[in-house]
Amino acid sequence: MNKQKRQNKSKGIVFFWIIILFVYVLIFVISPDIALASVKETCLTLIKMIPILFVIFIVMILVNLFVTPERVKKHFGEESGLRGWFWAIIFGILVSGPPYTLYPMLKTMKEHGLSNKFIATFLYNRNVKIPLIPASVYYFGWRYTFVMMFLIMIFSIFSGLLLSRVDD
Repeated sequence: MNKQKRQNKSKGIVFFWIIILFVYVLIFVISPDIALASVKETCLTLIKMIPILFVIFIVMILVNLFVTPERVKKHFGEESGLRGWFWAIIFGILVSGPPYTLYPMLKTMKEHGLSNKFIATFLYNRNVKIPLIPASVYYFGWRYTFVMMFLIMIFSIFSGLLLSRVDD
């Protein structure tokens, strides 16, 4: 990112926090009880986020230790071929949890050569939830469940290809 973009981004962040502070002050003037309840809820939410942020921090350390640019380019770069699609689908299915916990890791891997088409494929395949397969089979049957999973995997590839066309 060049210097001008970083300065604009920093200004945007400062502007955002000034607006938030202004809104809190305005609410405090209008109704101090609501403002205090809001601040309390914000603090509780931040406290709940600390374990998630800790996990993200650990994952980022592990990614930086073990994920080298050469490995990413080999398995997920533009030249990885079918292997990249395969691993993007498999990792997308195996990874669980909220997607925002994965974004920092994906950004780091992208900086090391991860292709956008594989990011799209990975995120699309998060819709195949292994713990929910038994419930899906129970309610909808084996055929429906496996056809749905197969279609998710196939359309994840189309999604990745479409994104690579749009993103170029």
